[in-house]
Formats: sequence, C-alpha cells, structure tokens
Amino acid sequence: LLAVQFSVQPPLTRKYLDPRANKKGITMVEEIVKMALSASFFIGCGKEVVASELHGWTLQSSLLLAGLPALLYATQGVLTYLGYQHTDSVTFNGLNQTKTLSAALWCFLLMGKRQSVVQMVALTILLFSTLLFQGTLSFSSLFHTANEGGEKEDVEHTRPHTSISKGIIPCLGAAFISGLAGALSQKGVQMAGGKGRNAYLYTLELGLYSSISLLISMFATKNGRKSLREEGSIFRYWTPFSLIPVTVRALGGVLTALVHKHAGATRKGFALILGLVMTGVTQSVVERERLSMDELLAMGLVILSSYLHLCYPPLAV
Repeated sequence: LLAVQFSVQPPLTRKYLDPRANKKGITMVEEIVKMALSASFFIGCGKEVVASELHGWTLQSSLLLAGLPALLYATQGVLTYLGYQHTDSVTFNGLNQTKTLSAALWCFLLMGKRQSVVQMVALTILLFSTLLFQGTLSFSSLFHTANEGGEKEDVEHTRPHTSISKGIIPCLGAAFISGLAGALSQKGVQMAGGKGRNAYLYTLELGLYSSISLLISMFATKNGRKSLREEGSIFRYWTPFSLIPVTVRALGGVLTALVHKHAGATRKGFALILGLVMTGVTQSVVERERLSMDELLAMGLVILSSYLHLCYPPLAV
C-alpha cells in the first residue's frame, strides 16, 4: 500500500494541486486529515488497547517523543509539496530515496544501529543513483558525445516538470529531514516506555503538533498573515479535487508510522523500491513521458542497492 501511495503521489499532486496554493496550508490540511484517520484507526483497535495506551500518557512525555519529529515533518511536508510540483515523478521518487541514507545515518547516531560493509556499499550505490537522477552525472553523454547537444535537449524534453532550485533542492532537503524525523519516530514507536508507542496514537500526536507549528509559523511571518487575509485564505487556488492528493499523502503518513513500528526507517526506504518501479511505469504509460537512459540506469542501481541492503545485514555479535 505504501508503495502504491509512493508511486501515484507526484502525478496526483501535479494534476489536482495548483502550484500557487499555499504550501503551509496544504501541509496543515494534510496533518488534520492524518489526525482524523489515525484517531479512527486508533479507536478501531478496541477499548482495551486504547485504555492501555492512554494509561500513563502525559503531555510532557508526548512532547518529548513527538514534538521534535512533528516540527521536522511539518518542514518536510512544505518542501515535499514544492518538490512534487517542480520535478517529474521518477526524478522525485528517485531523489526521495536518499532519505534511506539519512535514516541509516541517524539510526546509527541515535540508536546505535550499525550497517554491514555490504550495506554501506549499497548506500554508496544509492547515492550514485541520486547523482544520476538529479543530473550531476550523466552516462548517456558518454555514449552520445557526437550528438551531445541533441541528447541534452532530448533529456530535458523528457523532464518538463523538473526544476533544480524549486524541485531538486527542496526534494533533497525533505529527504534529509525525513531521515532524521524517521529515526526519531522509529525510536519513539519502538522504544517508548519499553514496549513502544502505538503507531496510530503516535501519528495522531505528530499531526497535532505539526498542525500547531504550521499555524504558528503562518501567524509569525508577514507573508503568512497576508495569505490568511486574502480571499479564500489558505484554500485559495483549491478545488474539490485538491483533497485527493492531500488525503492520499495523509494515508501514506499513517502507513509510514506502521512501517516504522514494525520494520524500521531504513528498511522502509528500501521497501519503497516497488513504488519507484511503479512510478517509472506510470510516467511512461500514463503520463506518456519517456524515461531517459540515466533515469533507467539510476532505477537499476536503486534496485541493486535495495537487494544488497536487505540481504546482507550486519552479523550478530
């Protein structure tokens, strides 16, 4: 399910969300929808589970566990929506895989979870694929030196949505923040109170604190206050269909918490490899945008790195 959400999110966002829409407003609505979904699923767990999880709950412990990740996720959300609308689907989801690098680093620093030598090689391959996705490296140019200008024009034609400053850089920033937030979330849902936090309750807490932080940031800045006074407020440029990508991403947030609980932040990143492949199919077939040689090679490298990372964990000491 998370892979499906991962693959359909970029095209849905570009189709149903106006690039002029307030990004903080979009993220805040997403967090509110995420809270509603989490609360419904949490109540659906049954009275005994709810009573057990709420026993001993305090605002102080909640803020310690979810406060900082909530701020990070709120920032990530704003950058992510910016990236969605200024990169093509494959480039966005390929660059988004760099959150695995960040998650591995922060899981090691915060939780002492080390990587094997093969896993470190896999992460290096993943970094290399990122350079191909964002255009720093290009293998296609090596095979088309005689027609370098034409090849460059062709690659640019296959990436009509991609912008470095408005798309690639925000996407990489969101991925780095996501790695830190994911590691903190994993620590919270797996280790809190010795038994860990219920994933739905934790997502509910994250959504609440993220919404509050976004609302405060909007009132704290001149541009934010101006956007609230404008006609339509944060819903300016929205249509009824704008709720589709927002709800899909909110559902993805709930699924992510479950994956953090039962699989871990680093493993989650590699589990999304299926989503990356599905994204390539979606972009080629549905959006009718041909993948470049560099994008195809980068996808292959991500698949290879995923296999190595999953199959060669560190040996038990």
